[in-house]
Amino acid sequence: MAILKIPTIPSKIAESIESLRSQGWQDEDFFNFSGYDEECPEARVLYHFFRNNRVIFAAAIINHYQIVDRM
Repeated sequence: MAILKIPTIPSKIAESIESLRSQGWQDEDFFNFSGYDEECPEARVLYHFFRNNRVIFAAAIINHYQIVDRM
């Protein structure tokens, strides 16, 4: 039996996800990297987070996530 964990992401990433969702982005848009416009800072942040954390990123987009702030 697999144990599913809710991914934990930094608040900056969560803010970027929610900002883009409020602009009309759907789940599929987050995986379409040609849509990551260099003029959009939220998209740039997510693109770099994805490059280093692919599994966490995908789980956060498709499922729910928890937020953690690193101090």
